[in-house]
Amino acid sequence: MEMSAAPAPVEPSADEVLFRAAREAKTKRPSKQPPATSAAVSMALRGDTPAGAAGDPVSSPAPAATSTPMEMSAAPAPVEPSADEVLFRAAREANANGDLRRGMAIYRELLSLNPRHVRARNNLALLLEQQGGHDGALEQLNQCLTMEPGNPQVLVNRGAVLGSLARYTEADRDLRIVLQTEPDNAEAHFNLGLVISRKGLWNQAIPHLRRAIELEPSRAMAYYYLGEALNKVDDLNGALQAFQRASELHPSSAKVLCGLGIVYDRMNRPEEAAQMYRRSRDVTGR
Repeated sequence: MEMSAAPAPVEPSADEVLFRAAREAKTKRPSKQPPATSAAVSMALRGDTPAGAAGDPVSSPAPAATSTPMEMSAAPAPVEPSADEVLFRAAREANANGDLRRGMAIYRELLSLNPRHVRARNNLALLLEQQGGHDGALEQLNQCLTMEPGNPQVLVNRGAVLGSLARYTEADRDLRIVLQTEPDNAEAHFNLGLVISRKGLWNQAIPHLRRAIELEPSRAMAYYYLGEALNKVDDLNGALQAFQRASELHPSSAKVLCGLGIVYDRMNRPEEAAQMYRRSRDVTGR
């Protein structure tokens, strides 16, 4: 027998709100959802991140161009959020609090009620990817694209996942499709640079990694992979600068410290190399 909701307290708990929302959704026709917003996942993936709004494992869209000032109209009367939106917000809040398992469970519950909720499906894919579930993430993103073909952020995310699966040709295709219409998409440049690097085409990867940094100067891992690529083409000074900047942005990264050690070694600066290797080991506890 289905349990009824408990009598409403003055301020209902979060669990009670979710319980009521789920019951209400089962009796309503799923609402039509807006397209998925610009997300992130980078292959470092490397991310929500790719960082978006709190709890959302997708990155923020680029700021809109400034338009001619216009007088603001009165704000519309508050509208009570739909059951779908209540669940979506609850999932994002769980993720923001570090409870990824609960976040995934809420996304799955939402999708059982409204399978066409692209934002929830996209975010579920990113959580699966973070936990190493590449195949499951790819399945979710493929379903998103059947509902919204050409969605640029879903294509970026799928490109990142395909790269993690070493399906580089398909990943390259998805990311270049996005850059055809969004040439300033930092996530697409970053992931394409990473895919090309994994194919060993270092010189071709460098421009995309540099562009990702120009668009998002605080992206530590873009500096790291740029440093790696520059080291491979024997630009040691450039590699050192890239690794140093990555270390400033992410001082506790063992791989960045190790990269610095490698470059110092190649520059015949053994004492500094030894210091970086030691710090890298300290970070990993080895």
